[in-house]
Amino acid sequence: MNVPLPDRANPIFDPQNALAPRWTSVESMRVVAAYGANDHAVAQLVGIGDASARRRTGFKGPAAAAWLQQQSVPIPAQPNQWTALPAPGLVARLGRNEFLIEDGEGGANCAMLEGLPIPPRVYPVLRQDAELVLVGRRAGELLLQTCSIDFAALDASTRPVVLTTMVGVGVTVAVEPREAARRYRIWCDGTYGAYLWTTLVEVARDLGGGPIGLEALEPG
Repeated sequence: MNVPLPDRANPIFDPQNALAPRWTSVESMRVVAAYGANDHAVAQLVGIGDASARRRTGFKGPAAAAWLQQQSVPIPAQPNQWTALPAPGLVARLGRNEFLIEDGEGGANCAMLEGLPIPPRVYPVLRQDAELVLVGRRAGELLLQTCSIDFAALDASTRPVVLTTMVGVGVTVAVEPREAARRYRIWCDGTYGAYLWTTLVEVARDLGGGPIGLEALEPG
């Protein structure tokens, strides 16, 4: 019997599949569960995970902040910051009037917002991102090699969001403070996802790390 494929295409499927990983399905998208037995060790050093399956949506416009607050969506106090949703997920403020909302696994905020009537001066933003998660104690070294921003100089406790380029690709990066080491969520246009993943994995391998599956990523 043929097993139906998930109905959402993973923008980084091809380069990951070439490594013969073990796949699973999250939010109707095929994602890598693990590459091998040493994924957790790789994650401690510098690992590249794939979080493209997370549901996300966006809104912008002069009335966007007030409208989102009316829907009980928390708004970061300043541009270029993110805050956590009450359920798993986050809200990133990409400018004064533009917001990225992303659900954690099982979250329903995005579906709820997309199902509402959109008032004047609020404009939906289609989000079809590839999303990478960078972890490990040498993650900062990888960033220094691939991006002009000195992320080590940022105060992670303020939950910064940075719009920049990484190996020539426009990206949005959210810095997550962690007890052991910072974690970085990296969004880019899905059409550039395979190139960005492949390039970052090459750099990570030079640092002793590489790709990791979902099972090696901390929750959150």
